[in-house]
Amino acid sequence: MSKLSQTKINVLNEFEARTDEWSFGVFENELQKAMGKSYGNYQTSKMTIVEADKEGRWPNTVKRYVLSNYRAFGNSPGELVDICNRLWSSLTEQEQCYWKPASR
Repeated sequence: MSKLSQTKINVLNEFEARTDEWSFGVFENELQKAMGKSYGNYQTSKMTIVEADKEGRWPNTVKRYVLSNYRAFGNSPGELVDICNRLWSSLTEQEQCYWKPASR
């Protein structure tokens, strides 16, 4: 059984179906709206992505969240480092160029 609430699952499902170029910040804002400001924030979003990855579901959402975060900051938050390293090693050279931070 999933550790994720139905609200989080709904947001993950919504983002998994998207085809636009959204970034981690868009996901964080939508999760915060869905959960309410008292419960949804960037930390909640990161842990939602970690749990989604553990469940092996929502692979496109996990990938875009983690890699867009990496591209924005040039590194990954501690909670996402293992996921980022795994994703990065599976990218083509062209994909690595796309996700590489501008400063590198």
